Amino acid sequence: MDPLTHTLVGASLSSTSLGRKTRLAVPAFIVGANLPDLDVFSYFAGGDVAIGFRRGWTHGALALVVLPALLAAVLWLWSRVRSPDEHSPPLAKGWLVAICYVAVLTHPCLDWLNTYGMRWMMPFSNTWFYGDATFIVDPWLWLILGSFWLLGKKATWVWALAWLLLAAFLLFSIRDSAPQFIPLLATVFLLVLVAFLWRPPVDPAARQRFAATGLVAASIYIALLLSIHAATVNRVAQELDRLGLRPVAEMMVGPTPTNPLVWDVVVDLEDHYRYGRFNWIDGKTVTLTDRSLPAARPTSLWSEIEASGQLKGYLSWVRFPWYEIEETESHRLVHIMDARYRRRRTQGFGGATFTLPLEPPMS
Repeated sequence: MDPLTHTLVGASLSSTSLGRKTRLAVPAFIVGANLPDLDVFSYFAGGDVAIGFRRGWTHGALALVVLPALLAAVLWLWSRVRSPDEHSPPLAKGWLVAICYVAVLTHPCLDWLNTYGMRWMMPFSNTWFYGDATFIVDPWLWLILGSFWLLGKKATWVWALAWLLLAAFLLFSIRDSAPQFIPLLATVFLLVLVAFLWRPPVDPAARQRFAATGLVAASIYIALLLSIHAATVNRVAQELDRLGLRPVAEMMVGPTPTNPLVWDVVVDLEDHYRYGRFNWIDGKTVTLTDRSLPAARPTSLWSEIEASGQLKGYLSWVRFPWYEIEETESHRLVHIMDARYRRRRTQGFGGATFTLPLEPPMS
């Protein structure tokens, strides 16, 4: 998920009664909720290194044991050199360690939910796991977590301005992908802002209830998405049988921005991919495009690309690789795209270009 969602989860947890169990619980929750993303520093080594490293070592089984312990140790050392606030609870080492583990664990659990994937078993196994249930940037989670967390804060114009900026960013981010939801989201944001500014001061108990309610509501929303996803997978499989599209090597039923009733579908039919949408409102059927994409993996080209040693990070990450080839007088340009994200040859995320020598002449 995006950093804002991780931060809102950490901030909401820190606003519950758990945030009063020990001194430094707030930074433990917020830093811990984002800590596995320290692998973003791999981008300094290059994009391909980063894509091969992301959601691996810092998100896998070993990291989930080591990172919380390191965070707890750093916070404990910080507590030794910094004088405590007079209103802070005492430092409870056991609670601090437990909070660090809970905070760090929320991160890969959320990351697993989307189509990008997660390598739970790193560094012991490079296998990717996909929840395929939530979009990587989910504005409804922002709205749920942000609303209840804001309602638990003391009403000030600073928080109101922050809420307006968040609303503007969210509405701007979905203006092209789902413009039909802009009026609804704008109305909800406005109602929350009015409720925030006109309510009486919030006492600590109410703040904790608001935060806990937001976390419960977000959990229910995620559970609903997982349930809808499972039902959609079953319906799409039935539709593929009806259409006679077999055998299916792999299938992705992924979320679309802001709309949990419309799902993106990619079907691996061994030597090519078909793609389209499943709509629970419009006929409850899968609609596939007439166009297919040439699957790269079963071809000799894929073996040639792997043998070239180019872009190993991308090759370890790509899920539905398809290709187009451009020949020049001296070499071949092989454009590989991932059908999860790209169905046309365009530049940007989800694609890569390989340079291979010209094929030898036919004997």
